[in-house]
Amino acid sequence: MTGVHGKVGRAVRRALLDGGHEVVGVDLARPDYDGAPYVQADVTDAGDMFAVVTDVDAVVHTAGIPEPTRNPAHEVFSTNVTGTFNVVEACVRSGVRRLVNLSSDSVTGYTWSRGRVRAASYPIDEDHPTTPIDPYALSKLFGEQLCDAACRRSSLAAVSIRATWVITPETYADNLGPFLDDPALTTAVFWSYLDVADLAELVVLAVEADTSGHEVVFAAAADNIGGRDIRAALATSHPEVRVGAVARPDAGGYALDKARRLFGWEPTRSWRDHLLEPGHQH
Repeated sequence: MTGVHGKVGRAVRRALLDGGHEVVGVDLARPDYDGAPYVQADVTDAGDMFAVVTDVDAVVHTAGIPEPTRNPAHEVFSTNVTGTFNVVEACVRSGVRRLVNLSSDSVTGYTWSRGRVRAASYPIDEDHPTTPIDPYALSKLFGEQLCDAACRRSSLAAVSIRATWVITPETYADNLGPFLDDPALTTAVFWSYLDVADLAELVVLAVEADTSGHEVVFAAAADNIGGRDIRAALATSHPEVRVGAVARPDAGGYALDKARRLFGWEPTRSWRDHLLEPGHQH
C-alpha cells in the first residue's frame, strides 16, 4: 500500500493487519530495516511503482497531497495525478486483481470552492455532478478517471473511496470543537466528517470484496458535527437546498447507501466518543 506513513495510511495498515492481510508499505521516508515490510519509493516515479507493484493481489493507494492549501497548486495537481497514473499503470502491467484508491468528496467541487460551487440538494450522493474548480479536487477526479480507463482495458477491479473530512482521535478537539461551540458555523458539505478508523474499515472491506469494474462510493460518519437536527440546520444555514431522504435526525451530509450495499460498511464512530455534547463545559 502507498502512503503507509500518512494519517490514513497508518490506520489502514493497522486495519489490514488486524484483518489477517500481509502488508508491504510504500512511502518516501527511509526504511526501518528491522521493522515491518516496507519499501522506500516515490509514487511520482514510474520506475519505482513498476518495481514495487509486483506479486501482490491488491493495492491500496493512499499516497498524495491531501488538500490544496499547503502546497503550490502545480505540486498538488502533478503529484496526485502522476502518482495515481503510475500506480494504476503498474497494477495493470502486473495483473493486480484489485485497486482501492483513496479519492475525495471534493470531486463534487463543493469543499474548496469558497461557495462558488454549492450542493443544490441533500443528501449528497454519487449521482451529484462532479464540478471541481481547484487543483486538488481536479486531481482526485482525474484519478477516478484513470481507474475507469484501466478497468475498461484490463481485468483490474477498482474502488475509489470519496472520503470526506478525516478526523483522528488527536484532532477531534481542534477541528470539530469550534462547530460544537458555535451553532452558526457551517460547512460546504453539511457538517460532514469521518473517523479515520471507520475509513480504514471501509478500505479493508473494499479490498476483500468481489465487485467488478470501477465503483465509486462516498464515505462519511453517520451523524453530523455537533449532532444538529439536520432538517432544522439546513433550513437555517442552507435554505436554498432541496431536502430529500433523511437517514436519521442528526444525519451527516452524505448518503451512504452505496457503500453499505456494496461492502456492508457501517460507520460506527462519532465525535461524541471524543467531545462533550454542545452546551456542556469542554
